[in-house]
Amino acid sequence: RIGKAHGASLNEVVLAICSGALRHHLAEAHSLPAEPLLAAVPVSLREAGNTQMNTQASMMRISLASDIAEPLARLRAIHAASAAAKALTASMKSVLPTDFPSLGAPWLISGLASLYGRSRLADRMPPIANVTISNVPGSPVPLYLAGAKMLTYYPASIVVHGVALNITVESYNGSLDFGLTACRKAMPDLAHLAHDMLAAHRELLATVKDAEAAPAPSAPPAAKKRAAPGSAAKKKAVRKSAAKKPVARQAAAQKKVVPQPTAKPKAAARKKAAQTAAGVKPRARKPAAAKRTAAA
Repeated sequence: RIGKAHGASLNEVVLAICSGALRHHLAEAHSLPAEPLLAAVPVSLREAGNTQMNTQASMMRISLASDIAEPLARLRAIHAASAAAKALTASMKSVLPTDFPSLGAPWLISGLASLYGRSRLADRMPPIANVTISNVPGSPVPLYLAGAKMLTYYPASIVVHGVALNITVESYNGSLDFGLTACRKAMPDLAHLAHDMLAAHRELLATVKDAEAAPAPSAPPAAKKRAAPGSAAKKKAVRKSAAKKPVARQAAAQKKVVPQPTAKPKAAARKKAAQTAAGVKPRARKPAAAKRTAAA
């Protein structure tokens, strides 16, 4: 969930949890260095489809950004450091030794650590890393033994002289199990560091809740498209022709109006009726033929 919200891988989230826990643990002891802690992280160099029965892995050094107080900013810094380390390791794959068939054997590790301690190289040279952090994929389904279900799986690793803390994470059945192994003289309160990891995980979960509660940014208003000059002229012409339509409708309306009879015929009829009543004879109309002859 944390990785999906912030675009980080599972391994980078594990590194961020370890970084937050170590920062808090060292700050309480007033031992937090100004420079960021460095983690030695195993990385697989096996290409896709390679089924050779040998170990093809190397070690990367990744900054834990323990000098950054804000959890989300620390995760982003770890993401950038991890990407840079992966790119460097991939570019040097041809010259890196990768086939170590017995590198993890306890007798070999203890022998090298004893030689490293007797020569006191750890006191003369700065450590390659401050902590070893590895993430091992496990079974995605529950496992059983004689009908009994395995509830959890706590990995146990080893420490070497100069790197007194090893944090190994094993995935099992949808969960992550952390195994912490440390030198008792260097870290006598290892259980306290485990509680700090739970607190660091809660800090990162809080950033996810804040990201989900934040409102989505509104889209900027779309820019208005400018019309071409020709299209603008056409629009004006259409508007002008549309303005002429009401005039034509008005003329048509005037044609449909039937003229009302005026009051003059009524007045003439009344005058004629009055003359008849007074004994005045109306003038006789001239014959139509005589009128036509005179006109000729």
